[in-house]
Amino acid sequence: MKFRKIALAAGLLVSSAVQAGPYSDELSKCMVGKSTMDDHMVLVQWMFAAMSRHPAIAPMAKISDADLDRINEQAASLFMRMLTVTCRDEAKLALKNEGDMALQHGFNQLGELAGRELFINPDVMKGMSGLSKYIDRSKIDELKQ
Repeated sequence: MKFRKIALAAGLLVSSAVQAGPYSDELSKCMVGKSTMDDHMVLVQWMFAAMSRHPAIAPMAKISDADLDRINEQAASLFMRMLTVTCRDEAKLALKNEGDMALQHGFNQLGELAGRELFINPDVMKGMSGLSKYIDRSKIDELKQ
């Protein structure tokens, strides 16, 4: 059971080629359509906090164990509300007819939406645009020849 929970949580972080069925699609539509901007921010914070534990990122992003626990609690509350209240009927049908992978598909779709919103933020876009000052355009142009 613990492995299943870990696998589900990991699946929520990354988009995968989960083959969605009609019930998974309905669950995804409900979760995306009925989630709020605040819900998306909770999800983005959860994804960032989880990724901050990766060795390549950990030195740059210091999130305390207490903050991580608080963020995990908020995300779990969001997941539970979406599955047991907001999209309860869709979740029941998806689980009954398509199994646990339906949940992963639903949260993947919600996570992708939250991620897109993260990257269209003007401050994030400005930070990412800093890459361009280090790109050697002449070398890229050479590739076209």
